[in-house]
Amino acid sequence: MHRRAFTLIEICLAVLIIALLITLAVPSIKGVLEQGKSKETFDRFDSLVHQAQGLAMSERRAYVISWDKAGLSLHPGQLSAGDDAHAVARIDTGKEECYQIEFPAALVKKPAAEWMFWPSGTCESARITYQGNSGTWVVDYDPFTVRATFSSNEK
Repeated sequence: MHRRAFTLIEICLAVLIIALLITLAVPSIKGVLEQGKSKETFDRFDSLVHQAQGLAMSERRAYVISWDKAGLSLHPGQLSAGDDAHAVARIDTGKEECYQIEFPAALVKKPAAEWMFWPSGTCESARITYQGNSGTWVVDYDPFTVRATFSSNEK
């Protein structure tokens, strides 16, 4: 009786091909997952920006996004009677995360790390840089439309 079976060389070759395919696929999958996390951090920040713009327009008063050691907070520019001094919204940052703001049109060298949204819904033009475990992104915000444009010179 003669049985047909795979030889040891054929089995080793099949295992080698599978290992090669896995080695090629893992970095691609990792990149997609990291890109998704990076988009999530941008979406979270962009949501805060549009919340600031919406509140400024609907309440007809200025709102400010402030940077501090623990993260970002959104609060009214000036408190009115009956206002709570707590932040309206907040993004807490981890140890490895950092949001930085630059004002390209600022007249002073080191402006305060506060971004004002006026009752008209406009703001000062700003460049936001995010660095963290989920990647890095740089966006420029238009002062009139408050729309983000990803910078071509990402760090």
